[in-house]
Amino acid sequence: MTAYSDETEGVMEERPDGSGRFTQATLRPRVTVTAGTDTERAYALHHAAHEKCFIANSVNFPVACERTILTAEQVANSKGSA
Repeated sequence: MTAYSDETEGVMEERPDGSGRFTQATLRPRVTVTAGTDTERAYALHHAAHEKCFIANSVNFPVACERTILTAEQVANSKGSA
């Protein structure tokens, strides 16, 4: 892995008394791996890691994970076309 970033979005339910709670969260990790990396294996490893996630396993609402895995070459090519 050469880079990692994550954008997270949560949905909160607010009650009439001003209290509230989160009802769901979505993680959007973006992982960059070296060129030639088996990205299908990277997706599988990331899925397995999410299944063991301490945070996702500690809250009482669903935590979705919409991952993106790119090779360094794909990232470089996208910067060149921007």
